[in-house]
Amino acid sequence: MLKNKILLIGPIGDFGGREVEVNIIARALENNFNVSILSTGYMTADSFALKNLKESKWESVPKKINTNNIFLYFLSLLSKIVNKGKLKNYAYLNNLVSKKLFDLDKLYQIEIEKKINESDLIILCMQLTSKFLPEIVVYCDEKKMPCLVRTTGTIRQVLESDASFLTKVSLFIHHSEGNAGNLNNQINLPYSIIDQCALNEDQLLALEIKSKTALRFGYLGRLSSEKGILPIANFFSKTTLPFTIAGEGELKNELLEIISDKKNCNFLGSLTNENLALFFDAIDVLIIPSYEESGPLVGLEAMAAGKIIISTKVGAMEERLEGLRSFWFQIENIATLQAALEQVLSLNESERLMLSNLSRERYLCKYSLQAVSEKYKKITKQFIN
Repeated sequence: MLKNKILLIGPIGDFGGREVEVNIIARALENNFNVSILSTGYMTADSFALKNLKESKWESVPKKINTNNIFLYFLSLLSKIVNKGKLKNYAYLNNLVSKKLFDLDKLYQIEIEKKINESDLIILCMQLTSKFLPEIVVYCDEKKMPCLVRTTGTIRQVLESDASFLTKVSLFIHHSEGNAGNLNNQINLPYSIIDQCALNEDQLLALEIKSKTALRFGYLGRLSSEKGILPIANFFSKTTLPFTIAGEGELKNELLEIISDKKNCNFLGSLTNENLALFFDAIDVLIIPSYEESGPLVGLEAMAAGKIIISTKVGAMEERLEGLRSFWFQIENIATLQAALEQVLSLNESERLMLSNLSRERYLCKYSLQAVSEKYKKITKQFIN
């Protein structure tokens, strides 16, 4: 029996939150459907979106255009040479000469529409401000093609002019009710909630939940201002509590300056996805200090690993930990972290073990790959049938 064709479209690159999202959706659906991935941006075969996929195929629109037009190929190559570029030729398709001589947006749309016409259902992994989103939604509506939008990032103010195309979307899929409310408080639109899952959940679920008398704390994520890394690094540098940091980003040098000569602070640098279990095995409590998130994924990874979480009320974290004993603080008022820490440190060993096990059980019930896959399959079958 021929499988229905699902097309995932977005500005998909080689690594980032969107690539993680695409990978989860493709893994969830590829056993039951013929899944293809189409990037509107620069993507290579090394993209995280393709990790561990068995059958899903991929294409990059700029790569396709570059292959089909020898003149554009030459201009891209020339731009790469002039700019001493390190990426593949099609990364330089949108150069000044090409944009002057060709209507590149039109060429992009032609390639996108070709792939849509070969499909049975479209899932767009995009922000509401992403390029080509309105054109794709309108085209799908004209072709009576089911079009789902998996929102990425925090939803903000929607322009009144966008309402006409947003109402043509068959269904929005959000990480959390909070993000759904950011949109639906402005325009009433159909939506469903499907969160993420930990990409390396087998390794994290295999970690033993141990009884500890001296708790170890940790941060895992990008070293950038919106993640709140510097305030908590400052905080822990003035304590004797063991604090492990893993990640990369533009604030790395400032971070290293803060924790230099602090024996309780350990910086691991960037970790591969395969090494995340080593980080979680080295901590007992994860700190999430973000000012803004749509997830974050690290929260689910900590739940799978059976870790206690101290977090700001960011993204989907309140919904994920609903009903569990939770420890919140405000990154704008770092003194509130002290109160949260004292609550965790006051727990006895049996209470810590209970919270860790409950966190993992919540993950298995609602956020495992199996649980997420079932939700995607149910929605997809609903629209295809």
